[in-house]
Amino acid sequence: MEVVEAVLTTIDDKYFISIGGDPTILIPISDDDANAVKSAFNLLIERLKRGAFSINFQGSNKDLFNQVAQEYIEQLNGELADVYEEMKTYGFAN
Repeated sequence: MEVVEAVLTTIDDKYFISIGGDPTILIPISDDDANAVKSAFNLLIERLKRGAFSINFQGSNKDLFNQVAQEYIEQLNGELADVYEEMKTYGFAN
């Protein structure tokens, strides 16, 4: 299984989880931008079509946003594994 690296990044005083790869996926965690979250999840599903992967968060537990990002990634990895299994069942993944 592929492992993709993620980091916490700030853009214009907003915090994002930046998931590496092509393209880089930004998930907002300090803003309520539903369209940005939807776009990020669509990209994650597109990536799942190519095969299973997990996300490894490279951060510290020194502040609240790093802790939130770590927990978010842990939950997201579980959801991605479940979605990948469903995609395989229905023939949507390689």
